[in-house]
Amino acid sequence: MRLLQASTALRARVALHPRALALVDRRGELTAGELLDLVQLHRRRRRGTAAPAGLGALPPSAPLRQVLVTALAGDGSLELRSSGSTGTPRPQRRGPLSPAQLVTLTDLARRIGLRPGRCIASAAPGVHGHGLLVALGALALGAPVVDLSHLPAAERAALLHRTAPDVLTGVPVHLADLLHADRELGRGRPLLVPRVVSGSDVLSPALRADLARHFRARVHDVYGTTETGSLAVDGRPLRGVRLREADGVLHARTPFTAGRELATDRGRITQHGLVEVLGRADGMLSSGGMLHDPSAVVHVLRSQAAVASARLRIVPDERFGARTIAEVHLEAVDTDRNGTGSGAGSGGVPPSAAELRALVHDRLGAASVPREVRFVDGDGREVGPDGPRDRLSSPGR
Repeated sequence: MRLLQASTALRARVALHPRALALVDRRGELTAGELLDLVQLHRRRRRGTAAPAGLGALPPSAPLRQVLVTALAGDGSLELRSSGSTGTPRPQRRGPLSPAQLVTLTDLARRIGLRPGRCIASAAPGVHGHGLLVALGALALGAPVVDLSHLPAAERAALLHRTAPDVLTGVPVHLADLLHADRELGRGRPLLVPRVVSGSDVLSPALRADLARHFRARVHDVYGTTETGSLAVDGRPLRGVRLREADGVLHARTPFTAGRELATDRGRITQHGLVEVLGRADGMLSSGGMLHDPSAVVHVLRSQAAVASARLRIVPDERFGARTIAEVHLEAVDTDRNGTGSGAGSGGVPPSAAELRALVHDRLGAASVPREVRFVDGDGREVGPDGPRDRLSSPGR
């Protein structure tokens, strides 16, 4: 039954209350009517052009208003890229919502305290599944959205205080950054946020306690995948979700899996029916909510002629949960009388850490780039300043 067509129904829903506040961001407030005007303008400009206009064409730094305009200007369906939790990452089209899917989504909104008219602030980028689904769900309910993504710390804290949202959501690393910014820049002004919602990655008990204490909030931990939709809130399955454990792996059947049962993550279900996620079952690494395959990173590094061997170490990280360190051993460079050599990169010069990180970025995407590159000798000892290159650490991810 085609009960709700994603972008078509959302446009109709937004049109019912054109003066209602739909979005607040660094550029100011945007009413529902103004949002629809931008959507119509986008659709007129797109006619007769061959340029890609879907969500996949947007840059990672796209503001939420651009994401919403692009999504609402679509042909009635949404295309999301799966996380790869239940197989090879692939595009997923989300079109009509069935009654069963609406029941699950309604239960999710009820449990996290999202109601019509309640303001929700999102620190998750709109191009990510987390940020996109939060924004679209808020539009469907008539709840204004505050875009906190891609803002400097001072602007983020100021916008948070100015809007005083009822609900705050993001990946744990986003929430940790926001907590730090408010502690440093909030000028001691207490801010009450009734609900804080974490998703897309593991929420540590320490961060959960800090968020609850600082914002005097009720903190919710939402578990789910792109392929299955949201599965549980605070360990309790949502309505319409069937979860079971087999050999330490969680299996889910939901209204979004078309009757199929999909393996999701390593975990267990307690005797009280609570779901506990223990880690990924597919060998993928989640760092700050972004997934990548460590073995694929090593394969790309070893594809360089100058690289004799490489390995990727995964170490704990207070901010991201985990981070990767690439340890690279370069081939010896034999230099001839002309200054050129073999066993090296272009022109006989060994590749730098920056060049290796750029290679991984180009082949596998930003999420796969090692946070740090270290050059080592044949015995695995780190090469110092007199070696081929000093190590390079990324200031961000």
